[in-house]
Amino acid sequence: MKAKDIYLLVLVTFIWGLSYPAMKIGTNYLPPLAFGAWRFFLGALCLYPLAVKRQGRFWHERQDFWPLLLLGFLQTTIMGGALHFGISLVKSGITSVVLYSYPFFFTFLACLLLKESLAWKQAAGLFMGFAGLILVVDPWQVHLARAEFLGIGVLLGGAIVWGLATVYLKAAFKKHDKLAVTTYQMLYGSVALLLISALAEHGLHFSWTLPSLGTIFYLAILTSALGFAILLTIQARYPASQTSVYLFLVPVFGVLSSTLLLGERLTLNLILGLALVAAGIITVNLGASARDKAGFASSGK
Repeated sequence: MKAKDIYLLVLVTFIWGLSYPAMKIGTNYLPPLAFGAWRFFLGALCLYPLAVKRQGRFWHERQDFWPLLLLGFLQTTIMGGALHFGISLVKSGITSVVLYSYPFFFTFLACLLLKESLAWKQAAGLFMGFAGLILVVDPWQVHLARAEFLGIGVLLGGAIVWGLATVYLKAAFKKHDKLAVTTYQMLYGSVALLLISALAEHGLHFSWTLPSLGTIFYLAILTSALGFAILLTIQARYPASQTSVYLFLVPVFGVLSSTLLLGERLTLNLILGLALVAAGIITVNLGASARDKAGFASSGK
């Protein structure tokens, strides 16, 4: 892999890691579901011109509507909603680690639903990853508030659905351009999330303040649009085995940026858990073939 592409991949993981403290800041100004809905909707609008250029047409095929709608509901409506609701209750550093447990759920669900073989390295990676997740969550803390337990549960549910969405992406969109798929599923999913927000949060609120505008445009333009455009362009040139392993840096940058920017405490449990999760993701990737991982990272947040 060229050095330039490696630098760009690291840049994408840094942008995505920094998105967690940005989301945490944004929840102080916007209801979480509305925040996620506007962020993904604007991101889809930014990606749309690139999708048109890549496809050579202004819209997707008619027969792709229902599959894209289902993918958008899983990946953007449910997972995106869980992410933004969860981070409103949980520290952003912990959120990044819990959510990025999704590769383990993807590997397990691909084995269960797609009948893919599970190599011993993947099994070892699953074990390490879940052990790290337990350390991060530390469920034996007697002082952990009920809201935090709820938030962690919601985030784990989001990670499971993200893994399921990635399995569906791999099964249903093998021959599709992944940037176009990302654009349309994000558009459909964000519209559904807007409707849910309007019902659950009593209207489509938007706070016209500098912090809220700054965070939502950072997440929409840099995270949801530029990040995906760079990642998917690089993935089109290399096997997934060479690119997806870099995604383990996202929770690393998420934890570090949350500590530096928000002053979140860097506990020993969090450090050890993060190390185990990262080692688990790397081991799972090393144990999978390039063919098995073709759909893994193309749906990353």
